[in-house]
Amino acid sequence: MRSAVILSGLMLAAGLLLGMIAIFTGLSIATSQLALVLVLGAVFLLAVVFLVALLPGVARQMDECRH
Repeated sequence: MRSAVILSGLMLAAGLLLGMIAIFTGLSIATSQLALVLVLGAVFLLAVVFLVALLPGVARQMDECRH
């Protein structure tokens, strides 16, 4: 779970960085499409992790974790 949330944050940051690069350079079409895919992928990944955490079996395992 933790690694998925970290990956989602990295994807969001990379998407925002590529979006800023798309604004200031002439590579706007390819860069802006990749930025959009990264940002939407990050949101989708975070939503999936949230929904998986709501499952009863996973929630029980997370409650029992003591590290």
